[in-house]
Amino acid sequence: MKLLTLGKIIKTKGLDGTFKVNSSTDFALERYQKGNKVLIKDEKTKNIIEVTVKRYYFDQGFDYVSFEEIKTIEEATPYINSLIMIDKDTLPPLEEDEYYFDDLENCKVTVKGNHIGKVSKVEDYNGRRSLRVTLSNKKQILIPFVDQFIKDVDIKNKSIEVELIEGMIE
Repeated sequence: MKLLTLGKIIKTKGLDGTFKVNSSTDFALERYQKGNKVLIKDEKTKNIIEVTVKRYYFDQGFDYVSFEEIKTIEEATPYINSLIMIDKDTLPPLEEDEYYFDDLENCKVTVKGNHIGKVSKVEDYNGRRSLRVTLSNKKQILIPFVDQFIKDVDIKNKSIEVELIEGMIE
């Protein structure tokens, strides 16, 4: 089973076990639809439990999700900082030039064939995607995930060819 991260539980909200989630999915409405099964992975223990979505809403940049199996704040609190995940094999295929954030992370980044670093994270600011790249010298830069900068993505070989403008690496 290949797991895809949908988001990270930041904290609880209210007394009914609702979670505030920092999501990394473009399809929150679909993924958190009532009745859907998702997985919660405890990052410390690596335990995974399957849960059923009870309720979902979006407010001020965050997703809020409650699950049938978690009914109180006491039951919810141990899952703070856990990941909400889904089995990637259950998802429909992506269109051409669409990628899962997880697939982009850890790709090597090259400019004109020269290795400059590795994608450490995909950032999403109000629908604007950027690759956070850790350079060989350990500095980090953000590269907008748009055609002007991203020239080729090869998920199979974990490689992204980029074209940078003057001053991006300094």
